[in-house]
Amino acid sequence: MTLTSVFGLEPSFLLLVLVVGWVGFVVSSTFGVGGALLLIPLLAQRMPAAHAVALSAPVMLFNNLLKAIVFRRSIDKRGTLLVSALALPAAFLGALWSTRLDDRWILIGVAALIILSIVIERGLERRVKVSDRGLLLWGAVTGAVSGICGAAGPPTAIGLRGWGLDKEPFVATVALFAILLQLVKIPAYIGGGVLPLERWPLALLLSVTAALGVAVAPRLLRTVPTRVFALALDGILAVSAVVILLDVLRR
Repeated sequence: MTLTSVFGLEPSFLLLVLVVGWVGFVVSSTFGVGGALLLIPLLAQRMPAAHAVALSAPVMLFNNLLKAIVFRRSIDKRGTLLVSALALPAAFLGALWSTRLDDRWILIGVAALIILSIVIERGLERRVKVSDRGLLLWGAVTGAVSGICGAAGPPTAIGLRGWGLDKEPFVATVALFAILLQLVKIPAYIGGGVLPLERWPLALLLSVTAALGVAVAPRLLRTVPTRVFALALDGILAVSAVVILLDVLRR
């Protein structure tokens, strides 16, 4: 059995996936967004979009486990409870629905998340204030988006930052929230047939790149100016959104 037959990808494309995955998780470990938003569109070039979304779930689970361990002392338990209460059932239902959704709508959702992440991280100076009830209800939106599109970084950032979390408490709480989301979504993806057994070796390999991304991110931040890195991220995400939309038009 060859490497290509195990992962279902030609070697050159597999190498591209690993490189993009590593870059994405370096970005994710630095800014909180980027990992799945870069990986899903690329994987969708070789598999149905719902399969690409499902494949990212165990990878994101491992990546956020590492981040949660590193920042475990900064986790805000009350914030996690509020944002998760409605998000988890919404994520499960969204994951089930994604298995029946047209690929084009999933990809449009991912492109919208990418554009939203750029606007939130670079364009909004005034932070929206979110109450306890608002965070509870916003969690339902975040969970549904996560289940359908595979990522929910921008909506999560709006909710938890607006609620009052910043820096390490924000990173730590987002990591724990993401873990809970993936634990809920993975059974739905498996039950829906979009995360078959033959995809798990690739998920394991991508999890290794996620670990390397977490390990490299702090050193990269010390050597590359944050502003330069942020502008590069904007460019990568913007190009990714354009590629997704062109792909949608071709389908």
